[in-house]
This record gives sequence, C-alpha cells and structure tokens, in this order.
Amino acid sequence: MNIGINSKIILRNNNDLTRRLKNRPRLGVSRGSFICLLKQFFLLSSLFLAACSYEFTDSASSKGQVLSISLNSETVYLSEVDSQYDLDAVAVDADGVAYLEQPVFEWQSHAEDIVQIDSDGVITAKAMGQATITVSTEGASVDVLVIISDEVLTLQGTVRYEDREYYSGGFTSRTNYFKAVRFAQILLMDPQDGVIQTVFSDANGNFSITGVINNQQEIIVTAVTNSAEGFALDVQDRSGDVFAVTKAISISQDNRLDIDIPLSNGASGAFNILDVFTNAAQFTLEFSDETLVTLSAFWQPGNKDGTYFCDGFNSFYCNQGSGVYIYNSIGGDTDEYDDDVLYHEYGHYFTEAFSRDDSQGGCHLLSSRDLDLRLSWSEGWGDFLPAAIKSWLASDPTRAGLLSTEINTPIAAYIDTYGTGSQIFVDLDNLSVSRYATAANELAVAKVLWVLSQRYGMRNLIGVLSNYFPQVATPVNLEAFWDGWMSSFSPLGSELSLIQATFNERSIYYQLDEYEEDNSTTSSVRTAVLGQAETHYLYNSQTDVDVIAFNAQQGANYNLETLNLSSGADTFLRVLAPNGAPLSIAGVAIENDDDNVNAYYAYDSVCGSSRVHNNGSALSSKVSFSAPTTGTYYAEISTTPDNEPYLSAGRYGTYDFKVTQN
Repeated sequence: MNIGINSKIILRNNNDLTRRLKNRPRLGVSRGSFICLLKQFFLLSSLFLAACSYEFTDSASSKGQVLSISLNSETVYLSEVDSQYDLDAVAVDADGVAYLEQPVFEWQSHAEDIVQIDSDGVITAKAMGQATITVSTEGASVDVLVIISDEVLTLQGTVRYEDREYYSGGFTSRTNYFKAVRFAQILLMDPQDGVIQTVFSDANGNFSITGVINNQQEIIVTAVTNSAEGFALDVQDRSGDVFAVTKAISISQDNRLDIDIPLSNGASGAFNILDVFTNAAQFTLEFSDETLVTLSAFWQPGNKDGTYFCDGFNSFYCNQGSGVYIYNSIGGDTDEYDDDVLYHEYGHYFTEAFSRDDSQGGCHLLSSRDLDLRLSWSEGWGDFLPAAIKSWLASDPTRAGLLSTEINTPIAAYIDTYGTGSQIFVDLDNLSVSRYATAANELAVAKVLWVLSQRYGMRNLIGVLSNYFPQVATPVNLEAFWDGWMSSFSPLGSELSLIQATFNERSIYYQLDEYEEDNSTTSSVRTAVLGQAETHYLYNSQTDVDVIAFNAQQGANYNLETLNLSSGADTFLRVLAPNGAPLSIAGVAIENDDDNVNAYYAYDSVCGSSRVHNNGSALSSKVSFSAPTTGTYYAEISTTPDNEPYLSAGRYGTYDFKVTQN
C-alpha cells in the first residue's frame, strides 16, 4: 500500500499570496552592467540583458509625474581607442513603464579627453582610462561609468549540471548525464570590489561577460533564474542562502570558461530543482496568460521533514515562508532528483497562485477511495501535472532533451524513487479501474484530468482553474471542476457522452440516474422491491430529489437506508405519508441525515492520525418506523439540506437504497 505524498501545508489568515511571493528576498548584487525595468516583473538590483521591451504610458510632463531614466547599460567596457558604443536611454514612470512621448536627453562626458558622447548617445573612446557620463532630462539624471582598457575582454562559457535519469524501477545507471543550467544568474566576482557584473545563461546554458577580467576574479553560478524570462525562481538552503557554485577564472587563449557541476559537487541537486521548476514555469506560460509570481524552493540535504508546499509562514514546517520544501532524506528517500515529485509540488504552487485550493492537507493513500473531496482534488491535480508537463516536453524535439526519464519510460507515469529503486510507480495510461476509482480517490481525479487534457488541451483545463474556481461559492473539488467545465463549454450530445464516459470509467457519475425523473410523488414513481437495493446518483443538490414508493402494512416495521455511498455522497432520507406529506409519528419526523456521523472523522491506523472518511456508511441515512396505516409510502432521498454541510463531502455522489420489513 503506497502512502501519497503529504505535500501541502495549509495556513490560514495569511496575506495575499501574490504579494507574499513577490516580496521574497532575492540575491542582490551591488553593481551591474545593464538595467531593464519591466512592469510586473520583480528584478534584481543589477541585470545584464540583451534587449528590453517596454509598455508605454503618456508623457511625464503631461501628467506631472516624476520620471526616471532606464539605460541599456550602467557600465560600458571598451578595449580600444576610437571604439564606440551606442548608449540608449528611455524615460520611465515609477512602475518602469516607458512614456509614449519621450523627452529630449542631454549627454555629458566629465572627461572628454578619455571619452566623448554625441547628441545621439554614441560613446567614443579617446584614450585609455575611465570616465563618467551623465544622462539627464526633465530633472532626472543617471551616471554611466565608461572603462577603456586593453584588459577588457569577452569571456564566454557554458554551465551544465549532472542530472540523474530515472525509469519505472528507479534511477538508471547512466553517468555523465549533463544538462544546461538555463536562465541562471551568473556573477563576476572580484576579491576587492565584490560583484562587478551580473549576467544570465541562455536556454542552452551559454553565457558571455564583457569587462575588465583577470585571473584574480571568479565566476559564481547561482540557483536563481532571470525574471525577464517571465518567471522568477530560486533554490535556497534552510538558512536562506541561495545555492551557488564558484569557479576561479583562468584566461585561456579562446577566452572560454566552461563550468560543469557534477553529482559529487553536492549543489547539483539544487540546479535540478531549478531546472524542473523552469520546465514547469515555461509550461504554465505556454498554456496560461498568468504572470508568474516568485517561487522559492528550500532544499536541505540531511533533513527528514518531508517534501511539501507551504502557502505561508509558520515557525515549525514553513519557517522560510511560501514555497516548496524539499526536506525528506529519510533513509534513501531524497527528492531533489525526483522530477515527478517536484512537478507535483509545483501543482500546489500553481493552484495557490493562479486558482484556488481549499484542501486542508493531511494523510492520504494513493489507493484511498474515501478522501476529503477537497484533498482528493488537490492531490489529484498534483498527481496529474507531471504527466501533463512531461507530455508537453516530449511533444517537441527541441524540448524533449529536457526530460530526465529513460526513453522507454511511459510519459504518464508518476515515479517516486527510494535510494536507487522506486517506491511509487503508477501509469495514468494503465491505471487499475478497480483500485483507483470515485471522486474521493486522488488518482481517479488525475486520470480524469489526463484524459481531458489529451482530448481538449491544457489551456481549457487551466482556464477552468484560473477563471472559474476563484469565484465559486462551493468548495473546490472535482464537482466544482465538472461544473466549471459544463459552464465554460456546454458540451452536448456525443461530446457530453464522451466526457461522462471518462468520469464513469472511474465510477464517478455526474449525471441523472436511470430512474429519473422521480423527484416527487406526482412524478413517474416506481415501487421498490423489498430487500432489493437499487443504485441512484445525486447530481444536482438543488433539484435532484429521488422519490421511491413502497407498500406498507399497518403495524408492520420497516427499515429504510442508503448504503454504499461513494464519490463523497452525503444523503438525507425522510419518509412521506401516502398523501405525500412528511411522515411524523407522535410528533417525531421520520427522517435521518447521518446514521453514523462519528465514523466520518475517525482514526486511521495507517496514517497514525484521524482523518475524514468519505466512505460507504459514515454519511449514510437510516430510519425505522411502524406504518400507522396500510398504503403506499415514499422514501425521499436528497443531498443533505444542512445549512453547513460537511465541506469535505459532496453535493453529488452515488448511493444504494434499500427498504426491508422486519
């Protein structure tokens, strides 16, 4: 029996998630070579970028606003006299948005014997040395340092980390499996001056630094991504330090400095975490119009707290605030190379940042068919997302090399390693129907999402999560997803039948049952056979009321009950007299909501704690009575009418009904 990942720590009364994440501390640097202010992106204090794109607003003078100047470089390096550099200036508002009407800029060199600048911003080196240029307009100004030296050179290189390939049985024996460290922040460090330049690697791990470079300096590769790519990621240790590797500069004839981070380095795991979340962020940008907020990962080898996502701060499990914690090193169980586990946790980050997740967390087994529906949805989404991301990677040859799976490993497989072996292997394409079923099972939820994504595309799925979930009044679970899908796409005919078949395969019946319409005594009501159970679906909590007739003899005793509840059904049963009015004997209504509610939240020996059990009997209903007269009575079954029903149960669901005579 496999225990699912206890992968979400829930905190309440927190501040807005987006604001919390955007305010996460980043590795700052003191100087840089290029500043590009982009609206809605959190930038480090110095960035080195190839180009800027701007949004535009009205002119500052027409709005009476204070402006600032954004330049394509704060420090300019030239290696020869008479060499030139084109300095670009843009006036921006407080949000870094460029004004549509740009002012006239003034350019001034403070040492024209060393460097000159014309009215178009073209810098010309006149002698070796360094000088400052001031760019000003409408009360704003900024200085640019220009250095002309024969020690200025361009250092190029490639950064790679060693990954671990995995398959259904765990990790393969493949070695020297290096991948590019993509979009990572790279610092040029001088022992005297500290950080003197910041650049970022590209999609192939390549980087280039131009400046005064010598063998006393070093290159530092940090586990921080370039937010100009549309996402901001970092990997920190438990003390809050960003993982990084350092390499001393050794100037070669071709001015190359390649950096490989092998498994033996220890920081390689941090760069795999960064790479996996980079894949996930790019996947999100492909299928969503969301602006990604900062995601921090906290990895500490040698800890045993587990792998989980926190949506805020607490002093015990979440003492570094929002982010993914990778702290499980129990025996051989580490997750820094378990890509599927990391993708799962990214799924929790996604729903918190761009959707809504009502899960209360807690213990769950992959085979449990009685989970809190909020939990089964949350974990099911997390179980599904690895397959979705890997399928997207595999669909394009330019991305396929980013996969860490052995070539014959099923794309839809979820794998969690233990040591060099595998402790969890489930394939959504070949998932047991009998073992993983009902809306209260997380893998059944994952399977439904997987089939829908293959048939209708990820953008449609994410659209329901991003657009529908945040506004619904009911708990977020698979029922809410169904409602959102029906509301968004209104499928009819054969298309609706295909969707229902996908759910039905997992014993999830969001549809009318075979006895409809039987919602009142005036409808077409059939008579129940004593002692014979019949299966019904509760599909709409507002209108779906099942009314079943049964014949009773005066003075005879009858038991009516709902049995075998599944998919979170929570029934309410009452008896109607032959005239259709609610039956009451000696002033007591013959009705029942929960026959054994104490079993609903009960101890689980596998979990070692109490949890919700949406099982077949906990929220079932049962009444017993002696018929006051001979005639046709009616059993009326509906979803519980409580003003505050159990949020972990459902509005829909399946149940059996049976009436017996003592």
